[in-house]
Amino acid sequence: MEMKRGLHWILDIGNTRTKLAAFQDGELTEIWVNEAAEHIANAAIEALALPSRMLIAASGMTPDFWSDWNARWNQTHPHPEALIYLTSAMKLGFDVHYESMETVGLDRLANAAAVIHIDATAHWMVVDLGTCLTVDAVEDQSFIGGAISPGIDLRLRSMYAGTHSLPYPENWRELGNDGIAMHIGNDTLSSLLAGSIGGINAEIHGRIAAFKKHWPEIRVAVTGGDASFLEVEDPSPIFADPNLTWKGYHQILQSVE
Repeated sequence: MEMKRGLHWILDIGNTRTKLAAFQDGELTEIWVNEAAEHIANAAIEALALPSRMLIAASGMTPDFWSDWNARWNQTHPHPEALIYLTSAMKLGFDVHYESMETVGLDRLANAAAVIHIDATAHWMVVDLGTCLTVDAVEDQSFIGGAISPGIDLRLRSMYAGTHSLPYPENWRELGNDGIAMHIGNDTLSSLLAGSIGGINAEIHGRIAAFKKHWPEIRVAVTGGDASFLEVEDPSPIFADPNLTWKGYHQILQSVE
């Protein structure tokens, strides 16, 4: 078979979506989601044109397609060991000071790997806004933990589920992109957005202030699917990259022998 040198794949198996990213010679070139990812992977194995290395980061149950596909990889790839399942017990290329390693999110570790690669001399605060909001600290090239709270959508859904009269705004992302009610709402819908979107922003600014008391020169990195709703305005250097987690996974893959 043909092994595509310099081509690496990262497979991220989440609770609701499976995403596949391709890196060519260290550069992120493409991301596929769910059925599109399966199509690309199936075509590659049918053509016997697989990447030279692959990392799988699974936080959810592995779909049957990928279990079968991984078995086919082992049968066809000249180096089956080049497919690596990421676990928190692996040597990641940096230190981790976290007491419950069996439950730490792999994406949090990937974010740490990414910022350490960007600037190993800096102290970092990493903000990742998706289903949950994570705010993590990286000190002296070590992941030391952080905070986890509900993301914007989860906050809105929990208010809808936990009350009798509050609605769930299906189009909240569209409304949020229009800049509606970041902090003060004048009706129920805009008040919900002020509480969720504005509340997330207030929380992050509070975290920045708290972190800076300990690390005055801390750098802030922002990523995540809903990071566009953040208004991070601070004298600290802000590094925003929607693909930070992918780049961190790739950095881990490169560090694994």
